Amino acid sequence: MNKYLLVEDENNLIIGECNDIIGFLDGRKKIACYIYEITFVGLQFRETYIQHCLTTKSRMGGMHIHILSQGKEPIGEYFFVPEKPYRFNKEDAANRERINLTIFGGFATTPSIEASEIWNKWVTSKPLTSNNWVALTQKQRKGWMEVVRLHSLFNQNRFRSVEENHFYLDMTNVVDPLSFYCAFGEAMNGPGGYYGFTLDSLEDCFYGGFGATSPFTLHLINGDFNELREHKAIENNDLLKLQRIEELLISKEVTLVRDTSP
Repeated sequence: MNKYLLVEDENNLIIGECNDIIGFLDGRKKIACYIYEITFVGLQFRETYIQHCLTTKSRMGGMHIHILSQGKEPIGEYFFVPEKPYRFNKEDAANRERINLTIFGGFATTPSIEASEIWNKWVTSKPLTSNNWVALTQKQRKGWMEVVRLHSLFNQNRFRSVEENHFYLDMTNVVDPLSFYCAFGEAMNGPGGYYGFTLDSLEDCFYGGFGATSPFTLHLINGDFNELREHKAIENNDLLKLQRIEELLISKEVTLVRDTSP
């Protein structure tokens, strides 16, 4: 079964599919600073791609590694750049068999162990309900944010129609900026949703492509920013970050409403 789809960055052409990638989600073999060894197992090049490279005398360079669900739908991607672009020859064009290909290169975002564990679950079934992240450790929640960020371009929930642009954020599990982004992403784009993971990326989301754009109304349920400021267990640095999040939301014409139920 094909677990990964390879797509060229420059022309968005499909390079091919492979059964597995050693050194990707199963632990990485670091060769040098930012350089890793990966092996495409059972790689089958698309004939059209090989012919393109032979005709244009181009090489296989930067690529998007799409992670496929069991239903063969892409659920996320990582960008990988080979240290030395791969050159095709006429023998490649004649070969219809699957091959194992080892290359060296770097990731734009190196897959974390925590994210890899989550991807392996999502391949079988993406979350159907919210708050799957609540039981995770802080380190695992960072892995969760890595996954939902890289999944966001494939998340069809970002195109959903929301009645009168009203969204509902359950503040029950929000105790720091990280938990806020986990919860806010799902409030905006459903289970496994994403809408920023830092202040800068949150601002980027308001410019489009990640779901709703402002102005919209955000209903805060089971708490609000004022209650967070009174929470003695929250560190001052986190309180400052939460305050800046609130200020950014308001500056982007998000109306914050303290509510008791959706």
